This record gives sequence, structure tokens and C-alpha cells, in this order.
Amino acid sequence: MRYHFLKLWEHFLTDHLFRNSMYLMMTTGAMGAFGFFFWIICTHLFTPAQIGIGTTLISAMTLISLASLLGFNTTFIRFLPNSQNRNDAINTGSLLVISMAALLAIAYIILIPTITPQLEIIRQNIWYALGFIAIVASVSITSLTDSIFISFRSTHFNLLTNGLTVGIMKLILPMLFVGFGAYGVFAAFGLAASFGTIVAILFLYFKFEYRPQLKIDVSILKKVFSYSFTNYFVNLTNISPALVLPIIVINRLGADAAAYYYLAFMIINLLYTVSGSVSQSLFAEGSHAGNNLRNLIRNSLVILASIMLPAGIILALFGPLVLQFFGKSYSAGGSDVIVLLALAAPAVAAYNLGSSLLRIRQQTRSLLIASITYSALIISLSLLWADKGLVWIAVAWMAGNTAAAIVSFFAIYLYRHHPTPVPN
Repeated sequence: MRYHFLKLWEHFLTDHLFRNSMYLMMTTGAMGAFGFFFWIICTHLFTPAQIGIGTTLISAMTLISLASLLGFNTTFIRFLPNSQNRNDAINTGSLLVISMAALLAIAYIILIPTITPQLEIIRQNIWYALGFIAIVASVSITSLTDSIFISFRSTHFNLLTNGLTVGIMKLILPMLFVGFGAYGVFAAFGLAASFGTIVAILFLYFKFEYRPQLKIDVSILKKVFSYSFTNYFVNLTNISPALVLPIIVINRLGADAAAYYYLAFMIINLLYTVSGSVSQSLFAEGSHAGNNLRNLIRNSLVILASIMLPAGIILALFGPLVLQFFGKSYSAGGSDVIVLLALAAPAVAAYNLGSSLLRIRQQTRSLLIASITYSALIISLSLLWADKGLVWIAVAWMAGNTAAAIVSFFAIYLYRHHPTPVPN
């Protein structure tokens, strides 16, 4: 046992792909553990209807913050490892992202009566609206700092910020905002993420010599514009189903159903982020000049098979029992959903892996086609089947991931003889 432990430890220290994947998984595990207790606290402090509205606000916040990234989260991973002007690149991306986040948040508040009338509480209080805008802008920067740490092969900082800092704040803030009703659920979640953003920026300042400046470097924009813009659209389409589905559910099935679906998806997302962690690490390592892509793919598959298969079986069997911690109504409403989402894990992993390979190879057109397939199929099927119940939303999720994975690997096969470009 001691020999095998030492070999595993040596592998952890020397293999960037394995180490960064493990740190990202530990981050996910910490986020999941703290998030689990966060929602237990919330479900005992707030009503299911308040949870449903609050989680829909959280989904809107997440959608807007990710929509504001303009592809820089992906561009940073691909280009920062070999960049000679990291500070200028980070400042350029950050300023553009913050500006876009504020504009999109304002637009969303204006359009709430048309998009989601149940969220009128944001428009009825100016402080709620200003808080929503500030939190959205802060969360958008969190996604950028995550990508920067990944590109620097320093994902242990993701653990310290998103895993520990945000997690601890999540346990404290719900009790402080219980008097704010549904908005309190959102504020507790969003402000916890904002604390993580502040800590991440401090790490970049003191550990990586990052110096914030109000500066946009036009030459950097010209260099990465095409890649960033394509990935911006791809990222937007990729995240839209997970964030639009709660809106579909609350509009078609009610606030209670939105709460049941959100918590079921939150639990199963712990499994999905295993493949996301490995795929992001593969993307980062494949972006460093000199790495053998074939070996990276093989190692990624080994990690995925070793963790996701047993974890998927466990969640399919015991996920319904986990929902009982939130209350009997959550278990009754989300048990079948969590089982189907667990069975979809292989398709989710395949699509994540295929997307990372397309990004490394800069097959942006194929990446775009795969992401459109993914988003369009999930959302259209969900709209078609929503009135049948939450289970059919899960079926739509499985179908979209499967189709997108097939499209991704077919494109990789067609262009298998083309060389992988190395950015500078």
C-alpha cells in the first residue's frame, strides 16, 4: 500500500494533467459539499416557492455573467501559456467582460416582465436591481480568474477561492438574508461568489505579479478576435440549456417544480464536473507547446473511466436518497430526474472531451456546429416535452449531449490528418 501511495503521489507531483484535474475535482467536491449544506440551510429557512424564484434568479445571474465573457475564458486558457504580454491580455479581457456584464444585467432587468414575470421583485426595488448588476459583474470575473489559474497550471488556487472561500461564506450568508425572501436566496449565493472573486484577484496580484490597469490593448484584440468570438458563441450556446431550463420549468410547471429540478441538477452536476475538470485540464495542457496530445487524450480517458463510471452508478442508485435531506417533497419531485441525469453522464463526458479537442485543434467551425446541435436540441425538446413533467426535461438533456458528442468526434475524425496549431 505504501508503495502504491508513493507512486500515486509521484504521479500527482509530476503529471500536470493529473494534478490539475485532481485540484479541479477537489474544488468541485468542496463546492458540492458546501453547496449541499447551503441548500439544506436555505430549504429550512425559505419556502419552496422562494427557493424556486431564488434559484431562477441565480440561473439568470449565471447565464448573464457567462454570456458577458466574450470568449476570453477560453482564449486565456489557449493563449496565456505562451503569451509575452499576460498583464495586458488579462486587463483587456477583464475590462471588456465587466462592461458587457453590466450592460446585459441592465437589459435583463428591463426585459423581466417579458422574459420571467415571476422575477418582478428585482424591478420593484432599486437596491435589489443595483445589487443584481454588481453581483453579475463580480461573478463574470470569477470565470476569468478560474481560466487564468488553469492556464498557469495552478488550479490549487481554484480550490482556495471557489472551493473554500466561497463555500465558507455560503454557510454564513443565508442566515443574514433570511428576511429578504426569494431575493435573500440569490443574495447569499451571489455575494459568496463575490468574496471568492476578491480573493482570486489578490492571489493573482501577490503570486503572479498581475497588476490591474484600465487599459485595452487593441493589438491583442486583433490577434484573438476570431478565436474569442467563435468561442464566445460556443460557450453561450453550451451554457444556455442548463440555465434556460429552470426558466422553462418555472414558466410551464411552477416555482416548486423549478426548485426540485434545480436541486436534482445541482447534485448531479458534481458528477458532470469531473468530466469538465479533466476536459479543462486537457485543454490547458494541449495548449502548452511540446505536449503529446495523443498521450494526454489517453490519460484523460483513464481518469474519466476510473472516476465517472463508479460515481455515476452510485448517484443513480442513491441520488434519490440524497434528495430526502432537503425534504420529502424534493425527493418525490426529483428522484426520477436525478436517475436519468446520472445515466446521461457518459454522453456529457464525451461531449466535454470532444469540445476540448476541437478547441485545441482550433476547429472552430466544427465546434460551433456541435454546440448549436447541443443547445438547440435540448431547448427545443424541453419546450416540446415540458408539459409532460420534469422527467422529460432530463430525457431532452441526455439526447442533446449524445447528439453533440457524435458531431464532435465525427468532425475530429474527418480532420484527423490536419496538424494541431501552436499559438504564440
